Amino acid sequence: MPLTELAAHTDHPLEVVVVEDHDLVRDELVDFLNRPGIRVRGAEDGEVLDALLRQRHADILVVDLNLPGEDGLSICQRMREAFPEIGLVMLTARVMPADKTAGYQSGADVYLTKPANVDELEAVVANLSRRIRRRVSNGLQLDVPRQQLALAGGVAVGLSLLEMRLLYELALAPERKLSTALLLQRLDARGDNPALRDNLPVTISRLRRKLASGLGQGEVIKAVRGLGYQLTQAITVRA
Repeated sequence: MPLTELAAHTDHPLEVVVVEDHDLVRDELVDFLNRPGIRVRGAEDGEVLDALLRQRHADILVVDLNLPGEDGLSICQRMREAFPEIGLVMLTARVMPADKTAGYQSGADVYLTKPANVDELEAVVANLSRRIRRRVSNGLQLDVPRQQLALAGGVAVGLSLLEMRLLYELALAPERKLSTALLLQRLDARGDNPALRDNLPVTISRLRRKLASGLGQGEVIKAVRGLGYQLTQAITVRA
């Protein structure tokens, strides 16, 4: 079934993000994939991708391997960990077998080489959109719409908005770790909540107790001396 026809049979638009630092290539891919039933956004690096995901979830990512800052392998690895159900397409100029192996090991569903064959890319996105399904997670799951953290067995605890955002930011971070300064920046983007810095340790302490009593979990968030905070286990995100 063609991609346009497939998208027309879904209740919600298919959300695609193209992560590519070359402006012309990114714009061409966004324009090509953008059609009725599909919403496509572009990001030049991992930081912009994270910002877009805070605004709206993604069903499929098309990721270049060679990116400024965080490379495509790292992005795919943490996206697969945080969003097990997401479709990941790696699109790169690297053609060596070892590169392809690394791409698949990072969590990519499909590894395509440049220059992109747009017909093949369309077929890949259509195929992924058909078979995207929630992969089973045996760990903690952050349910953003319901604002709760749950075990795979169904036991859940409700979260405040701040607690949910804190877990979300750490879940998406490389190595699930953020400096205190960067965590505060992401929690208070407008910089209009100076009390947040003083209250952050209290918020985290309260959240630890909530997860220990409600889910039987130990230290889910640990302090990293001289840096900030880190999740001690993966948390998958349902956006």
